[in-house]
Amino acid sequence: MPETLDYASIFNILPEQYVVFDPKDRDFVMVAASNEYLHITGKRRKDVIGKKLFDVFPDTSELAVKTGQGELSKSLEAVLRTHEPDSTGLIRYDLADKTGDMQVRFWRATHYPIIKGGKCVAIIQSTADVTELVKSNEQLKLANLKLEEAMVTGLIGSWSWDIQKDVVTADKGLANLFGVSQSKALEGLPLKTFIDSIYKEDRTHVSALIEETLKNGKDFESEYRTIDSEGNIRWVIARGRVERNAEGAAVQFPGVMIDISSRKHAEEKLKDSEERLRFMADTMPQLVWITRPDGYHEYYNRHWYEYTGTQEGDTDGEGWNNLFHADDQAEARKTWLKSLKTGEPYEMKYRLYNAKTNQYRWVIGRALPYKNDKNEIVKWYGTCTDIDDSIKEIEKRKKLETQLQLEKERLESRVAERTSQLKLTNEGLRDEIKKRQDVEQKLRQYGDELKRSNKELEEFAYVSSHDLQEPLRKIQAFGDLLVSEYSEGLGDGNEYLSRIQSSASRMSKLIEDLLAFSRVTTKPAVTSNVDLNEVLADTTADIEERIKREHGKVVIKSTLPVVCADETHMRQLFQNVISNALKFHAPDRDPVIEIDYTSDDKYHKISVKDNGIGIDDKYQQKIFAVFQRLHAKQAFEGTGIGLAVCKKIVERYNGNIEVTSKLNKGTIFTVNLPKGD
Repeated sequence: MPETLDYASIFNILPEQYVVFDPKDRDFVMVAASNEYLHITGKRRKDVIGKKLFDVFPDTSELAVKTGQGELSKSLEAVLRTHEPDSTGLIRYDLADKTGDMQVRFWRATHYPIIKGGKCVAIIQSTADVTELVKSNEQLKLANLKLEEAMVTGLIGSWSWDIQKDVVTADKGLANLFGVSQSKALEGLPLKTFIDSIYKEDRTHVSALIEETLKNGKDFESEYRTIDSEGNIRWVIARGRVERNAEGAAVQFPGVMIDISSRKHAEEKLKDSEERLRFMADTMPQLVWITRPDGYHEYYNRHWYEYTGTQEGDTDGEGWNNLFHADDQAEARKTWLKSLKTGEPYEMKYRLYNAKTNQYRWVIGRALPYKNDKNEIVKWYGTCTDIDDSIKEIEKRKKLETQLQLEKERLESRVAERTSQLKLTNEGLRDEIKKRQDVEQKLRQYGDELKRSNKELEEFAYVSSHDLQEPLRKIQAFGDLLVSEYSEGLGDGNEYLSRIQSSASRMSKLIEDLLAFSRVTTKPAVTSNVDLNEVLADTTADIEERIKREHGKVVIKSTLPVVCADETHMRQLFQNVISNALKFHAPDRDPVIEIDYTSDDKYHKISVKDNGIGIDDKYQQKIFAVFQRLHAKQAFEGTGIGLAVCKKIVERYNGNIEVTSKLNKGTIFTVNLPKGD
């Protein structure tokens, strides 16, 4: 009979790394290991047999630290669950070499179940060391990265800095840019040699950026000046990255460099040209603007901001359209989009808001496309010219012409009447002829006066449309003048005049609210420690008469905090919220407004509770929008901007405002302001 085979010995001498686990209780105790496994891991047999896998080889991977279970553990669990072989992904597990230094090692493991009686009684692990393959792939990636950088950016110089030895090796192109010997650059020079060749004013910045890159590991990129081999100043852009060893220490810093001197010189010339253009535009009496090919407004001259009362940046993009009269906005936008689509010159008359007069004035807007050598539109250059006074003079002239025509018709009627009378008597005829001659003389004088007036008006219209920018007379002033001088003759017109004055007043209030809304974000906040108790007391005093008029009551249930804010903003906030509660009180009960305070770790929480008419759930997120009204203006006064102002104020301090409400029960506004500075 043949001798019994020693399977344990056969297993031990297998040329691969094998280890067998006992899956009982999921401890994965190692019960057998091949000699190759012990050799590659540097362990003795007594160090592993009978020991739990993760006691001998703790799983310190990032995944295990974050989730409590690494790739190896997941694979073993999968085998127990499915009774099918399972492989791990790439696993990094560093091992010590013969000298005790830790070496970076990468592994792949496959687990095979041993099934007996439908149960997994053992798991065999086959381990492959793929470290050299991973390193080769990393070197290939680096080579490809350098090649790609050279192809994409037009490489003219490259370097590699051995950080630990402080030796920088560079090619001929980079050596020329830094004015150092090409042969010495190829052999390697200290980093300081290259730093000293950087333009003096840029050295500190570049050195600091290098140090920062070594610390944070981010990619290095910088534009700076160097002194080349001929003593010329060159602009360059340098890009590089830090490579680290297994311990995380920075060892290499390779990179590439591009000469961008031509681009920089072109940019400087373009900058000078643009500055001259802007200076000329700012000195022009017209409103000047420039857009991109797609119509995005990117520039306005100084006169535009003075005329409209806006701040720089407010009307970039499509913000300009909001300054047009509401009746002109749709047509202006339609005409502008047509020009953008067809490339045809833009020209249109419309009414534009004028901050100085607080009125809309007629202007004529014109724009022409600027095209490149390929007949492609690269910019639109436009102007707005105030023609409001000219239009008013033209209207005045038309009225005069109408009056003259009526006078002429009356005179002709009188002439006809006199002519028939002249037939009766010679004396009457002579008198009528004399009168007719007088009338004709007067008519000729009127005609001469009209011609002179027309000529002057034409000259005035021309000058006004190009150079004059007279202030707009206020609508209320016109109304007051009509009332004071022509009230008796207006008759029913007084009612229309009253409507005009009322509309002008509402428009003024709307603009004031809009300006208040704008100032919340555009005007710099003057912050200080503000006692909200004092602010609340001042606010309730300001609206005391209104509280009494509504038979209301303001109840302060808690002491309010001191916050770091602009006192004006806090006053606006309280006044708008309390006024809102008074405005929307229930008709069958007196308004009661309760102000309370709580806080948590992050926020001061100030609540304003009322017993008013409440807000439907579907409208609660809409009330903070500008112009949002849930009721007709006849029912409740206001412009629909107050709560939008509140929201803007709170958000300016990184806070938020919440609302909870029930119809016919009341509403609670909660203002959350962050604690701290």
